[in-house]
Amino acid sequence: MPRYVLQPSVLIASASAVLVSLDTSVNIAFPAITATFGLDVTAMQWVVVSYVLTYASLLLGCGKVADVWGHSRVLSWGLVASAVALLLCGLAPTFPLLLGARVVQGIAVALVFAAAPALATLSVPPPARGRVLGIFQMSAAVGFALGPLAGGLLVSSFGWRAVYLFRVVPALVLGWWACRQTQAAIKQTARPPFDALGILSLAGGIAGFLLAMSRGQTAGWHSPLVLALLGLSGLSFALFVKVENTANTPVVDLSLFRQPAFTLANALNVLANGAMFAIWLLVPHYTVQVLGHPAATAGLVLVATPLATALVAPLAGALTDRIGTRLLSSVGLGLEACGLWLMSTLSGDTATLPAVLTLGLVGAGVGLFQVPNMSFVMGAIPRDQQGVAGGMSQMMRTLGVVLGVTGASTLFASRKLVYEAAGSRAYADPFMPAFQDVFLVCAGVCLCASVLSVLRRGTAG
Repeated sequence: MPRYVLQPSVLIASASAVLVSLDTSVNIAFPAITATFGLDVTAMQWVVVSYVLTYASLLLGCGKVADVWGHSRVLSWGLVASAVALLLCGLAPTFPLLLGARVVQGIAVALVFAAAPALATLSVPPPARGRVLGIFQMSAAVGFALGPLAGGLLVSSFGWRAVYLFRVVPALVLGWWACRQTQAAIKQTARPPFDALGILSLAGGIAGFLLAMSRGQTAGWHSPLVLALLGLSGLSFALFVKVENTANTPVVDLSLFRQPAFTLANALNVLANGAMFAIWLLVPHYTVQVLGHPAATAGLVLVATPLATALVAPLAGALTDRIGTRLLSSVGLGLEACGLWLMSTLSGDTATLPAVLTLGLVGAGVGLFQVPNMSFVMGAIPRDQQGVAGGMSQMMRTLGVVLGVTGASTLFASRKLVYEAAGSRAYADPFMPAFQDVFLVCAGVCLCASVLSVLRRGTAG
């Protein structure tokens, strides 16, 4: 492995990805948080929504900030802000203050995820972009895998506040380290003005859309609240497009989306992550309710997916630099589709090991897809706009997660009602046939994405 792949900028970016991804430890603390504040279980959704909605809506704007002010500088801001937010979360005396701290954490994570991929890619020549993105994606997957394990140990030993507080010191150390790094991007004698209206209108559009998606199933898709949110989101997006077409320094060059390959790559990112996220929604219930394992074992089973992604990502990065992005992305999506189809064949009689191997196959497919697809997107955008490029990739992933959770939960609920209404002995427990239907649909979505990826054309791929 070339020496420049392990230079400080790449290591800082990768360590930052681990730190942010460790937020999966928070999910394990939900029961303890509800007990502390005397809340209903449904209130926990706001711990997730307040965080995800904030950073997803700000990623592209923060990418622009990083391109103008410097990626290492903005990364250090995000890491220090993360330390402050984590401290506020861990010490929050009331639930509303905890939610406020989660919003601050979302802002901080937007700064980190917008700056870190750009810092890594700008530290190496373009031919090595795939390798450093492979290391970056591997690091993020390691954080996702370790989060639930660390969360379980911390909650049982020190209480729920520890899932936030244990990351404060590492965030400060990484922030200090990032401050010491020399900015690798193109130096500017004068900073261009910010397209503030473009950033705000885009943030409003994304926030409104994600909030509508998160509330649609509970409030009803035809409820005044959801319709109002969708309407406001549409108006915000329309304003964003109008502003970007006339701005001297737009947040993102919309002409990029006139390139079919670029638009398709971003759509594939949404589809791949949306299809995969049904695992995090339904597999814990399958492992506990159907296979009869304790919650701790269910957590270990789930680790198979991000762990396989972490193992495959460096290989995917090296292959990306050698053979390009289109074929590798297609193969990754095909493997993911195969794994999701195998998920649809699981039953109450399935042994644990085959289930774990199936989850690992999905994770391997995701790792083989994400790295070349992210490399394609970042390669299609000029190097002086790599913050925007990295922010866009992360934003599309988050959109996929939200749409995947919404779609899978809606489909599962509707199919379960169908099987309950059938009243047949074959569907005495409607969970498994509904579970199988969801993963069959997810496999179909991923297979279609793989075919589309094969047909993709573009100079970067």
